[in-house]
Amino acid sequence: MTSTFKKYVAPQIVQEILDSGNPEALMVGGRVVNIAVLFVDIRGFTTMSEKLIPSEVVEILNQYLTLIADCIMRNGGTLDKFIGDAAMAFWGAPLPQEDYVMKAVRAAEDMRQGSDELSKVLMEKYGRTVSFGIGVHVGDAVVGNIGSPQRMDYTAIGDTVNTSARLEANAPARTIFISREVADCLEGRIRVTSLGTSIKLKGKSDMEILTMDEILE
Repeated sequence: MTSTFKKYVAPQIVQEILDSGNPEALMVGGRVVNIAVLFVDIRGFTTMSEKLIPSEVVEILNQYLTLIADCIMRNGGTLDKFIGDAAMAFWGAPLPQEDYVMKAVRAAEDMRQGSDELSKVLMEKYGRTVSFGIGVHVGDAVVGNIGSPQRMDYTAIGDTVNTSARLEANAPARTIFISREVADCLEGRIRVTSLGTSIKLKGKSDMEILTMDEILE
């Protein structure tokens, strides 16, 4: 039962509930935590799916989502949810983590590189390929059981989450957009290119956006 449950809910969350032995772990509520949030979306998937049969669409989607999940979990992240052909993950909760911002950008870079390799396979098999757009931001968010007593999600909400989602929404294929906060946390450890405020995020007109070009360590 536990093994099955971990396929539907992030394993870290399942383990925390089991280890706590505390009924309050299943109550609606949250706490403010500083976390790194990653959103990733498959660019060009909708257009490609219109030209393939349903079984091929599902096979390709599952391969990409498996890659996403592997990159997140290999780097100690909590896979929050799949949203169609997109996904959300965070680091720094439910348990504290060391170097959680670096873990998030490592997962992003692993996705970018893994996508390149998977694209070659899919191009040979289907003659079509897609890529990822990724956004990473760090800041305070409310993390916990959100919903109702009958149905809840362990998730993160707040401006930090929204900002990460908007970074991803604006990131071109094979591009990782990060915030100045992420760049400052990892100064000297990653190579970045500032785009200034040339790209306007909804509600964030004066926000600096940077591309994460390379991890230096």
